[in-house]
Amino acid sequence: MKRLGYALVGITLIASGAALHYTLPQVDVVRLIGTDVKRVDTQHNNQDSESNSAVSTMDVYFILAESAEGNPRNYRNEDAVLYGKFDSSNLNTRARSISQNESNLVAVRHYGWRIPIFSMFPNAVKVWQVEPGYRHFPLFNIVVLTLLALGGTYVAWRVRRAARQLHARREAARAEREVQAEQARLASHNNDESQRARDKFLSDNGSSGHQDDNERS
Repeated sequence: MKRLGYALVGITLIASGAALHYTLPQVDVVRLIGTDVKRVDTQHNNQDSESNSAVSTMDVYFILAESAEGNPRNYRNEDAVLYGKFDSSNLNTRARSISQNESNLVAVRHYGWRIPIFSMFPNAVKVWQVEPGYRHFPLFNIVVLTLLALGGTYVAWRVRRAARQLHARREAARAEREVQAEQARLASHNNDESQRARDKFLSDNGSSGHQDDNERS
């Protein structure tokens, strides 16, 4: 049972860590190369059509960049409700403008993963120009992770406290049952002793009565 509990805790921690790594923003310092727009077809159900499916087409912006080592760093540029981003076209225009400048070193705040086999790109949230040697301090991530750690510690403390209280109640109930069982055993023993004493008393009285009768005879 403990192994199952440890396994569930481990799976929960891994899933939570993966979700945080995907969701929390990260910042890359890269050089902008340009922007691109790709038309993406998405198939979805449509009850009004005879084939019961339809294809919708949408334009997806991409920001093209490279790292200081010359490795490509491409980002998707889509609206993100989680970060309050609803200006993908404006961000695309700004990125294109910066890429045409000689000083095209920028910091890109993004979230998500780059998985080529699934054609997944991190989604860019913000782009701003920086100076060479710029290092980003992840204050937002530190605050969020600290709050989550404090919240997790508090929840774990409450769970352990509830578990201790439940264990204490179970132990108290077990002790009470043992006391009641002991009292019942003592009461039964006392009843047996009383019954034996009563039987002995009656037996002695019966013997005395027979002896008196014999003496009078």
